[in-house]
Amino acid sequence: MPFLLTAVLLLFVASPAAAQATFIGIDDDPQLGKADAVVTIIEFGDYQCPLCRAFWRETLPRIKKEYVETGRVRIVFRDFPIQDIHPEATVTAMASECAEDQGKFWEFHDKVFREQDRRGRDVVRYNVRDVKRWAADVGLEAAAFNECLDSERHKAEVLKDYQDGAGIGMNGTPVFFINGRALVGAHPFTTFQKIIEEELKR
Repeated sequence: MPFLLTAVLLLFVASPAAAQATFIGIDDDPQLGKADAVVTIIEFGDYQCPLCRAFWRETLPRIKKEYVETGRVRIVFRDFPIQDIHPEATVTAMASECAEDQGKFWEFHDKVFREQDRRGRDVVRYNVRDVKRWAADVGLEAAAFNECLDSERHKAEVLKDYQDGAGIGMNGTPVFFINGRALVGAHPFTTFQKIIEEELKR
């Protein structure tokens, strides 16, 4: 299947370095990989975004194998739910933070994309019952997870991520910052590899 690229164009008025320092720090968001890795990739993603799912399916596994597992790259996930076109995106983002509370963010993150992938390649609709079932499937303690989600405990955290992205002109997903260098849309591994290798040589 041909790799899809987003048609969304974004305007970043600050330089990449300034944007990294001022707007898109890692905050306290979930991280994968060594904290002292030379390269940090910050992904702003939306759980119902087909292009985010394409990145997860086609590119992320190779980045993890070749760079994260070798200690050279860490990945930070920040939420950018586009509620107008993805009605379940915000509740899923909050759910992922509830999963993080129990130390299973990435397991839940992968489960959400995997379950949608089974249903199709476009925007997939689901509901809160599905989200809670998926949480149970990855071993989350149901009562604690459900209370966290139903109370909207992490709504402010999700909103902060969204506002940080919107504050620099983001209006689509996925968007990546590789040591502060912006990369818009779902790209093949080779695109990430080129930028990562350049950053490793700095």
